[in-house]
Amino acid sequence: MKLSKLIFGLIIILIIISCNKAYIPEDIMTDPASSDTITYDSHINNIISSNCIGCHSGSNPQGNLLLGNYTQVRNATENGTLINRINNQANPMPSNGLMSQSLRLQFDLWVNNDYLEN
Repeated sequence: MKLSKLIFGLIIILIIISCNKAYIPEDIMTDPASSDTITYDSHINNIISSNCIGCHSGSNPQGNLLLGNYTQVRNATENGTLINRINNQANPMPSNGLMSQSLRLQFDLWVNNDYLEN
């Protein structure tokens, strides 16, 4: 009986979490970097430079996806390409594996803050 209640409770929690697109775990809120307003210049550009620009710049970027400046990153985020790939476990970007959850959540916070540049 107790096990079935526990399983039922876990299922309810998973349903609630999966239905709420804007869910942000408590631990990201305690991260000092997350207390700042997320901007392209202060946060997103650093993530892109460290994880993406090696493959997504120059005259022959992978997937024809350029991520060299604010406009390119914002466009890739708005059309879903960037967010989908950085969260895709089967085919992640960067290709060597998913970035940490806190880095990926910074993109969500940036989107929620209307893509602030600086």
